[in-house]
Amino acid sequence: MQDHRHDILEAAFPGESGRFFLSMRIGGTPDLADYGAALILDGTKTATSSPFSDYPDGRIPFAGALSVLLDGRERPVGIVETTGVETVRFRDVTEAMARAYGEGERTLAWWRREIGAWYRDKADHEGWRFSEHDAILWEWINVARRLQPGGATP
Repeated sequence: MQDHRHDILEAAFPGESGRFFLSMRIGGTPDLADYGAALILDGTKTATSSPFSDYPDGRIPFAGALSVLLDGRERPVGIVETTGVETVRFRDVTEAMARAYGEGERTLAWWRREIGAWYRDKADHEGWRFSEHDAILWEWINVARRLQPGGATP
């Protein structure tokens, strides 16, 4: 984590460095990251998922973790708290989980189609094979703080 992001977390949650986790950026492009950050900040997106390959050191998010939420230009726009984490097979994601994911049509059919394509593309790019039987990390999130431009807490 970059020092200024650690400083943002320390200013908002002094003495709780054991809860500080990697910064969070949703989406593979700046526009998608802006969109994802907006969905999180307005409370529409309360869950996200990721392949375990995103955590090569094995350190995964945990309930109570605090992450700086970044927009498409890598600017801090909020602090997100992880409220729950579970390992789930891609095929076992439920309609309620897809709704909490908060993107697109917010349906399971949309999630499986669009997010499945994202997982397949990521796997192809990284040299592994994705299957609907693969386990993914499902993370429930909540906005802990909104940040003003520059990362200051209001």
